[in-house]
Amino acid sequence: MSMLIRLARAGLWALMGALILPGSVWATEPMAVLTELRVGTADVGIRRSGESDWIPAQPLLALRPGDQLRATGNAQAVVLFAGGSVQTVSAANSPFVVQAPRGRSGTENAQAVLGGVIQFLMGQQREPRYEQLAVRGPTLTPRIVSPRDTRLLPGPVTLEWMGPASLRYQVKVVGPQGVVWDQDNLPRQPVPYPASAPPLKPGVRYTWLLTAPGQPDQQAPFEVVSMAEASRIQTALANVRSESSTAYPPSTVSVIRVGLLLHEKLYADARRELLAGIAAEPGSATFRELLGVVYDRTGLEELAVVEFEEASMLSRPKS
Repeated sequence: MSMLIRLARAGLWALMGALILPGSVWATEPMAVLTELRVGTADVGIRRSGESDWIPAQPLLALRPGDQLRATGNAQAVVLFAGGSVQTVSAANSPFVVQAPRGRSGTENAQAVLGGVIQFLMGQQREPRYEQLAVRGPTLTPRIVSPRDTRLLPGPVTLEWMGPASLRYQVKVVGPQGVVWDQDNLPRQPVPYPASAPPLKPGVRYTWLLTAPGQPDQQAPFEVVSMAEASRIQTALANVRSESSTAYPPSTVSVIRVGLLLHEKLYADARRELLAGIAAEPGSATFRELLGVVYDRTGLEELAVVEFEEASMLSRPKS
């Protein structure tokens, strides 16, 4: 992990360490997570239990009993509790005090899925106190973007990379027995793995390579999950959609689905869902935050920092 990401994440590890300190105000386990944050020209603030100052809220913030959320103007936040219930916070019900909700929400299957996913999401919060950690600019060195260090659900596979548009590229997919498929003289654009090529076998680890004249070679591993695993995961995703679609805001349903994909290390599938979510809702700070998590997990630290910065900007009121 790069120094940039270590700096950005330092507060998270300090916070996690504080959870085990006897008598600490953080000794209480988190019980909810902030899944949506819409500020516009207003804002959403949080005051931690036992503290006096209000600070800006951030997407994927883990919440504990006694924490307070305050929305002004037309700002809103959505809180998802570990038991599966959900609460929208607006100016009308501010300040909202986080307390254990009554009962649990959804069927037994939904609770089983949601419990693990919500706990996972609670661990993704990031210390917001970092500024200007990266200087944005053109990427001159080709970099594999997806699939990259990931598992994949069965289905079409698309090879994606970044780099100078002036170059021509060669891609090659290699399995345990050698080269499975290759193509050269390609422009910089996504390349679908063709249906005419040998099918990618579940449970087999593949590596795809990217080369360009005068540039360092790039490679990244990926693996298609077994049919049994795919069936389990797809059933869980379907349960999330069917059980949550009427109970939760659509963006929160997407956050839960992405959390499940991330928990299963299906980073390419999570990225695809996040890009679709961002296209539909460009102002979602949580989608940007989660996309940063995907890039962080797959070793694309510069892209991760860009997404974290974007999430922070979307969490602040527009002047």
